[in-house]
Formats: sequence, C-alpha cells, structure tokens
Amino acid sequence: MERPCLSRRHALLLPATAAGLGGLAACGPEDEGFGTAEPLRADDGAIPLDDIPENQSTLVNFGGQQPFVLLVRGAGDDLTAYSGYCTHNGCALRQEEAELDCPCHGSRFDAATGEVLLGPATRQLPEIPVTVEDGLIRRDR
Repeated sequence: MERPCLSRRHALLLPATAAGLGGLAACGPEDEGFGTAEPLRADDGAIPLDDIPENQSTLVNFGGQQPFVLLVRGAGDDLTAYSGYCTHNGCALRQEEAELDCPCHGSRFDAATGEVLLGPATRQLPEIPVTVEDGLIRRDR
C-alpha cells in the first residue's frame, strides 16, 4: 500500500503553520507612513526654522541612525525636540494631528509634550538635543 503524500500529522499542522506565517507577515518592515504628516527631510543635516510652523509639532528626518525627530515649536525660537520612536518597542511613530501613534502596538503620545496618552508605552518620549543657529535647526550629535 502506498503512503498518502500528506500524512494526518502534517495535515493537522497546516493551519498552525499558516497562522504563524500570517503573523510574521504582519511584522514586516517598520511602518514609516507617518499618518497625516509626511516628515520634513533635512538632507544636508539642517532644516530652516521657518519651515517649522509656530505653535505646532512637525516630524523631521535628519538622516543617520534614529533619524526621525519630533520638533515642537512655540513662538519665535522656542523649540523642543523629542524622539520620533515609541518608547515601548522602538517603532517609528506616525503623526495624526496633535497625537503621535505607534503602528506596532497602539501606543499614543501627545505631539506637543511627548507624554504617553495610551499604552502599552509607559515612558514619555525622550528629548533630543537640537541647536538653532543662523536660522537653521541641527540635531546635536
């Protein structure tokens, strides 16, 4: 008698294998869509202060490692910068109006203060040192 090409044991493993592969597909490349706000690019490592609207938050790509920075500008030269990555698992954040959303696990942060609005993240976004000189914003290294 010839054995079937698919044993009962292997047939029972198919649903578990398909579910596992589907889960891995969901963990694909990091989502850097940034929701309603495309990050500004600082191709030469600097961005003009005038490109950041007063009393608003703007995601900026400074390039290099951990390139995404949230710049929060008050009036004039009042500027604070936060990491653009979730403190829970390091995923790039997306800006949705006055909030930053983590596409990986659903954490949300206040785009003006970096404080956690919704977990699983428990730590606010860390501040990033930046310098404003001659009307240009540069990320300190």
